[in-house]
Amino acid sequence: MRGAERGGSGGKLTIHCPKTAPGLKPGDSVAVNGACLTCEEVAPDGFTASVLLATYDATNLGGLKRGDTVNLEPALRAGDRLGGHFLQGHVDAAISVVSSTPVKTGEDATLTCKLPEELAPMVFPGASIGLNGVSLTVRTVSDGALAVSLIPTTLAETNLGGLKPGEKVNCEVDLIVKSVYYALKHMGGRKELSLDDLARLGYGR
Repeated sequence: MRGAERGGSGGKLTIHCPKTAPGLKPGDSVAVNGACLTCEEVAPDGFTASVLLATYDATNLGGLKRGDTVNLEPALRAGDRLGGHFLQGHVDAAISVVSSTPVKTGEDATLTCKLPEELAPMVFPGASIGLNGVSLTVRTVSDGALAVSLIPTTLAETNLGGLKPGEKVNCEVDLIVKSVYYALKHMGGRKELSLDDLARLGYGR
């Protein structure tokens, strides 16, 4: 990362990314550590995006400093192949790293993070989850924490392998699981959705 500016109402991030920048233009969406931002200025070797104060509060972007490595992903184009699962760039929480196994060349690692109580019903073994914008599979959930495996490619291409205990990682739970959870929650325990239920959830408008 090239630089960060922060004020009372938000700030700006300037990202050095000579491989990604040529495919961007002003107005494009880019996920930075899994948080969806809008490119305002694009140069041959990077871009600048504004960050709302609410985004700083909900993510780990506020802790970034010059020289930090971030994960980047441009918006998916219609018709592109989808690997992993859908990530909206809407971070649910910035969660703390509990531990990370020592990284050895060619071997997998395990990343364990605290699981906030409000997200626990939507996170379970086998579920998809986004951590710093990386699509991963939850391996275990126990004692208020979740664990994921990181393959060598993920360790080489993302910033997850360099995380240390106490650092924050942006977490986005699976969109489908989240939608089903909130739909059932608003049903009040009933087993069927009525037309009024669907209207309250925003369908048919």
